[in-house]
Amino acid sequence: MAWRKRDRAPVDRITSDRLAEFGRFGFLGEQSGCDFSELYAQLGPLNELVFTQLPDDRAVVIAELHRHAAKGAWEKVGAWKYVREFLDESPDTQPLIDGGLLAVQRMNVTNLGLHLALVDSPRYRELTGGPIPNDGFFGPPVFESEYGPDRSFYLGLAVRAAADRRPTRVPSAPGVPPGALHETTRAMWDFGLLVHRGPMLVSPEIRDEPSVVRPAVQAADNVDHELFAERLAELVLDSSAVTYGAWTSLGSARFIEEYLDRRAGRSPAYARLLDNGLTQMERGGLLGLALPVEVLTPSARERLQALRSGSGVT
Repeated sequence: MAWRKRDRAPVDRITSDRLAEFGRFGFLGEQSGCDFSELYAQLGPLNELVFTQLPDDRAVVIAELHRHAAKGAWEKVGAWKYVREFLDESPDTQPLIDGGLLAVQRMNVTNLGLHLALVDSPRYRELTGGPIPNDGFFGPPVFESEYGPDRSFYLGLAVRAAADRRPTRVPSAPGVPPGALHETTRAMWDFGLLVHRGPMLVSPEIRDEPSVVRPAVQAADNVDHELFAERLAELVLDSSAVTYGAWTSLGSARFIEEYLDRRAGRSPAYARLLDNGLTQMERGGLLGLALPVEVLTPSARERLQALRSGSGVT
């Protein structure tokens, strides 16, 4: 009887867990908790075959991705993201792409429309036979499944962050007019986002509140705060300004209420800014979606009730 050489089992160069981590990183980004440089190093043994650009090596890589993808949903996402990062879309990689797209469909990502690249959107619609889900939540991917946090998780973080804030009032000097406030108006957009959405839902560059409000604090230091509020409202409520918007109005009102002399918080300028911001948010359907109502100050919530009752819509 002739001896036959026994076929050897394929040798994996990375683990399924590493590919799943890569999937989480590729889809969740910062929220995955993964370090890209470390993850990239762990993928090195497989990448070495990719970089040779030899047809046989490519087939080995794709076969290994299929083996790992069979293990679970995040592994399928990892294989899809690996193709997009290191390979290319072609007949031999299309099943891996399709597997990842179907995996995120099963994960029930309610704001998938914000996180699915344009290159993948047509194929997603072909595979699923329906539109790409998008509930309007601007932030990290949110889930209606066990694969990740839902929207209420991030909104809850915003509420807790708002409760932990301890702003310090800036000294005033009645009768002293404020100087130029253009830097302040730009800062108010970022401040409005930060204080109402919380650090987890804004860019890392604007997560430090003292840095964000520094231009406004410097401009308000030892000037007349009622004059400051009036001038700020004129600039912020100019609808032709680049910075015009709900976040700038809400940020300005919040800054006046929390950082300036209390008399400024009772001024007509404060009321105009607050009304403008709340009205824009309400009409855009963003309260409870872009920001939780619980992050508003008591006076802002009271004003919101008045607006909703029809007694003060601007």
